[in-house]
Amino acid sequence: MRKYPAEILNNAPSRLLMAIAATVATTHPAAAADAPAAPKAAQSAPAAEPSLAPVVVKGQRENGKPETGYKAETTKIGKLDQAPKDIPQSITIVTSRLIEDRKQDSLKAALANVSGLTFNAGEGGRIGDNINLRGYVAYGDLYQDGMRDIAQYNREVFNLDSVEVLRGAASMLFGRGSTGGVINQTSKVPYLADENTVSATIGNHDYLRTTADLNKVIGETTAIRLNTMTTKSAGDPEGADTKRYGFAPTLRTGIGTNNEFQIGYYHLNYDDTPYYGYAWAGGRPVDSTAGKYYGTDNNFQRDSADVVTASYTHRFDNKTKVTSTLRYGEYKRDLWATAPRLSGSAAVTDSTVFTRQNQRRGGEEKHIFSQTDLTSRFEFLGMKHEALAGIELAHENSERWSYANTPAQASGVTGDPLATANQRLAPTGMRSGLSYFTSTDYGLYTQDIIEFLPKWKLLAGARWDRFYGNYVGTSGSTSATYDRKDYLWSYRAGLIRELTPNINTYLSYGTSFNTSGDLYQYDSSSSKTPPEESRNIELGAKAELLDGDVSVRAALFRTQKFNERSTDTDTASGAFLLSGARHTDGWEIEVTGKITEKWETFFNFAHMWSNIDKAGSSAASSATVGRPAANTPTNSASWWNTYRILPDWTIGAGADGVSKRNPSHNSSNWAPGYVKYDAMLRYDQDKYTVSLNVNNIFNKVYWLSVYNGHISAGPLRTVLLTTEYRF
Repeated sequence: MRKYPAEILNNAPSRLLMAIAATVATTHPAAAADAPAAPKAAQSAPAAEPSLAPVVVKGQRENGKPETGYKAETTKIGKLDQAPKDIPQSITIVTSRLIEDRKQDSLKAALANVSGLTFNAGEGGRIGDNINLRGYVAYGDLYQDGMRDIAQYNREVFNLDSVEVLRGAASMLFGRGSTGGVINQTSKVPYLADENTVSATIGNHDYLRTTADLNKVIGETTAIRLNTMTTKSAGDPEGADTKRYGFAPTLRTGIGTNNEFQIGYYHLNYDDTPYYGYAWAGGRPVDSTAGKYYGTDNNFQRDSADVVTASYTHRFDNKTKVTSTLRYGEYKRDLWATAPRLSGSAAVTDSTVFTRQNQRRGGEEKHIFSQTDLTSRFEFLGMKHEALAGIELAHENSERWSYANTPAQASGVTGDPLATANQRLAPTGMRSGLSYFTSTDYGLYTQDIIEFLPKWKLLAGARWDRFYGNYVGTSGSTSATYDRKDYLWSYRAGLIRELTPNINTYLSYGTSFNTSGDLYQYDSSSSKTPPEESRNIELGAKAELLDGDVSVRAALFRTQKFNERSTDTDTASGAFLLSGARHTDGWEIEVTGKITEKWETFFNFAHMWSNIDKAGSSAASSATVGRPAANTPTNSASWWNTYRILPDWTIGAGADGVSKRNPSHNSSNWAPGYVKYDAMLRYDQDKYTVSLNVNNIFNKVYWLSVYNGHISAGPLRTVLLTTEYRF
């Protein structure tokens, strides 16, 4: 006689009869059809249990909280709810679990997990995160929950669920820029469970970081979540330091219903002493200068970000929904930094004299973004469709300035840079060189993914943008005003072949454009210059292996900018000529997920060949043809693993590295390649976790951020002890 689970036997008799009838229907379909009553069916002789293939379902819990692990199950970076394997472009998703395990406390640190991505030193008139992706600048390609996040500041991770890096041209999805790809930060959102986590991390260099993640259910479909952070460090190297804090409350209501509303506020404030590294010497960095601070006590970087975001989602059914999001952000920054410089010295000793160059500037930005997306899955003319239509409105206002009459900083000697650092100069100086840039952008886009034959899908999308920029620059008592208006089309296409339910291959094509206003300024020539254009072609494969626990992808690609602005001008119109060209070819591989129940891994590798194909007619420009693009290493990789050695104990180990790279395609300087190693030991209990991280175990000198004038070393050995408590 069949045995039934206790939970069925303990329920009402009617449920017992239903369970018996269902069993008979499975084992004896004919008898079930003939039998009028459940008791008679129960006397039938049982047949052998049918053998069914396992069905693996992954995604989000019913309470709306994302699953945790190194392998992301879904993404919205393509403006649809998709599995990463269904996107016909290379994408790397750095989850909050990986960030927490590696104790990475900034967006810049988290992006060290991404191959093909490098960092520029904080210069070139910029402040904050300064990134290259596939050989193209990407500081204008940062996004927060799919909306542009282009202000100049150093971003945090305390309120992030993941960081998504979509590679290749993506203007059809995101508008101007997006040549090498985009970096999208996904925020933590409330969910229907009372769960709270607080943590504290201490380390060398007087490091102290606290975070709190507090989620509370306040109604049947309503929850509120608060994330907070404080971070202090005496600095590595000694002299540089950081003091920052942030908080982000979010209210979400209508979770799991047809109408969902969410509103959140994000505040980040930091008061740092910035580190600009050391000057180049003899065509390379000076290793003995790593770990030393060449600025002065009066240096500072005081920035803040305040952002309010509200969104509304209406689900017509389980296949069609519309989401509308409105965001307002204010960003402030003020910088006084020291850029060390040498006077042509090729050999550096402890007695070498260096000068301290002032980098003093500030700015304020105010941004308003509105985005509405309609997505739907349906069948038409016998074909399956996943359609998207949207509209994006953006208004960006940027005010920037430098400072005149800033006190001169004393020179120093390389061996003892702090001897002249304690100057305590007053931050005097008057704002000068003010500039104002205002832009308005309207974008309309549509896309469809059509399953036109079984296991074959075609992606086709287009976007139209109307971009207007107005620039006012002042110099002394004079000012100049320039403006420009562009009407732009960008496209996205892909062919996807499903080899098995778990393996896709694809061929994709996308275009991007860069307006002359991407740098938030015009001059007399650039205001007359049309946008640059680029395209990306990619051939790849993606697979879900080991019952969906492991994601594997591989890709071949070419990203090409074929009408780059050159130094030449058209004398008749006064516009820069779009006669330059460059490209990056390469291949990538990635493996992410649980290899076994005890072993989890995150690995990606990129091999890139970049080349300047055409340049201006001047001797200096012509000499760059055939050289690699700036800050584009041939090889780059990241690998991190955890292994549970005992039920309560987990070890972790990994490495990051890049090959050599130059700060610009016309530079004779080269930063050497490096590999650094990190490790972790963690003890887990139901209510608390204690972990020990050692980053850069062997105290490797490595050069993380490059610029023509100077280069900045990455942190030396860092030891961090973290206690996390859950309630």
